Amino acid sequence: MRLLLDINILLDVAFQRPGEPASSRVIARCGHEHKAWLAWHSVATLAYLVERQESADQAREFVRGLLAWADVAVTQRSDALQALDWPMADFEDALQAAAAVACGAQFIITRNLRDFKGSPVRATTPELFLASHGPEPAPPPARAQAPRGKRST
Repeated sequence: MRLLLDINILLDVAFQRPGEPASSRVIARCGHEHKAWLAWHSVATLAYLVERQESADQAREFVRGLLAWADVAVTQRSDALQALDWPMADFEDALQAAAAVACGAQFIITRNLRDFKGSPVRATTPELFLASHGPEPAPPPARAQAPRGKRST
C-alpha cells in the first residue's frame, strides 16, 4: 500500500513526541509491507527543524535516514495550483494532499484529520491505520552482537 506520511508523523519520531510509538510502528512497516512517500516541502521543513534543535550534520543524517526507506513525491506547479482550489483551510495540508495524489497514495497518515476533510486522498491517524490494516509483522530475528570492546561495521 502507498502511504503519504504527513510531516507531523515524522516530527513525532524526530522529537520523541507523545505520538511517537504509533508513528514509529507505521514507519517500521514501510519499505517492505508499505511504500512510504513524503512531500518535497516536508523534507526541507524537517531538515530545518532538526538543524534548529540539533545541528546541520544531524539534520542531514536524519534526512538521509528518511530517504533510505521513503520516496519523495514528484509534484509540479499544476499540483500546487490544484491544491489552491481544494476545500482545505490549511494550504500546507493541501500541498500534502497534492503530493499524495501525485504519488498515488491510498492514505495520508497524519495527526491532523480535521484539516484533511477536503482532501481527495483519505487521511487517517497512525493508530487508526494500524488498527484497520492487519496485525503488525513479527519482529525480525535478533542480530548477532559484536564482541564487547569491538565496533561492528
